[in-house]
Amino acid sequence: MDILLKIYKYYDLSRYDVHITILAVLILSLTITLSFADTSFGEKEIKCINCVQIPSYEIDLYKEIFPLTVWTDSHTYDHFSTITATGYLKPQNTVAPILVVVTNPIGNIVTIQQITPDADGNFSFKLNTESPLWSKDGEYILKVQSGTETRQFKTNFTLVPSLTGSVNKCTVDSISVTANNGRIYCIPYSISDGLVSTTKGKLNSDTKTMTLDIKGQNIGTITLDIPRYILDSKSPAGSDSSFVVMANGEMIEYEELESDSDSRQIKLDYQIGDKVSFEIVGTHIIPEFGSIALLILVASIMSILIVGKSFSNRLVKF
Repeated sequence: MDILLKIYKYYDLSRYDVHITILAVLILSLTITLSFADTSFGEKEIKCINCVQIPSYEIDLYKEIFPLTVWTDSHTYDHFSTITATGYLKPQNTVAPILVVVTNPIGNIVTIQQITPDADGNFSFKLNTESPLWSKDGEYILKVQSGTETRQFKTNFTLVPSLTGSVNKCTVDSISVTANNGRIYCIPYSISDGLVSTTKGKLNSDTKTMTLDIKGQNIGTITLDIPRYILDSKSPAGSDSSFVVMANGEMIEYEELESDSDSRQIKLDYQIGDKVSFEIVGTHIIPEFGSIALLILVASIMSILIVGKSFSNRLVKF
C-alpha cells in the first residue's frame, strides 16, 4: 500500500482537477484491493504486505520508477549467512543519508545502520545473520529511508534453520537435501516395506521444487514429513493447497496425512522397488505488487495526468 501512496505523492495528483484526482484514487484503491487478495492474515508473525522483492531482470525498471530502491542477493538465508544488500537512491534525492532498519518476524529491530550512497546514487551493505538477535526463523523486513516518507522502500527475506558441512549430519531416518543456497536440510521419512540403501535430495528455493532420489530393495510406500520452511503449497487465500508430485517423470497422487503449522506429512502410495526419483513442487509466491501491475498502474496514472492537464487547459480557455 505504501508503494501506491508513494506514487500518488510523487506525481502530486492533488494539483489536478478534483474529478481526475478522484478517478486516480479509485484506480489506486482497486489495485490495493487486488494486492490484498494474495495476503494471508492467519499468521501470528508480522507480514509485510507492502514489501517488494525486485527480480534481477527488473532492477533497472524499479530504479527508474522509484526514488529509492533496495534488493538482496537472495530471498532465503539461514543463521550462518552474510546477506548482501544493494540499492539505489536517485542523485537528485541525496539530501539526507540512508537509514537502514531490519526487523525480525515479531517486529523487534535487529540492526540499524546509516550509509551514504556514492556520487551516482549506488550503495551496498552487508548483514550478518549469526548474531543472537537474528535467532528467530521467519520473515525479516528490510527498510531503507532517506529523508521524507516518500523516499522509503521495503523488501523482505526469510531465515530458515539448516545444517552446514557434510550431508551425514542428518539422522538415518531423514533425507539430506542440498539447497541452491548451499545449505543442507533434513526431511524425515519412513517406508512401509523393504530396505533403503541411499537417499539424496535437492531443493531449488526459487522454483519451489524439491527432488528426492531413493535407492534400495523392494521398497514400498514412503511417508514424508516436510517442514513448511523448506517447502509448502498455499492457495492465494493463504490456505493449504496440493503439491504437484512426480515419480520418475510421471505425475502421481498422494495422501495428505497430519499437518500443523510447522510441517506437512504426505504419503506417496507408490511402490518404489529398487530406485525412484520424486519431484515435489510447491506454490510459486506471487509478489504483492508485481512488475506488470506496476507498469499498468503507472501508465494509467500518467494517462490521467495528461487528460487532466488537457481538461484544465480547456477550462482556462472558457
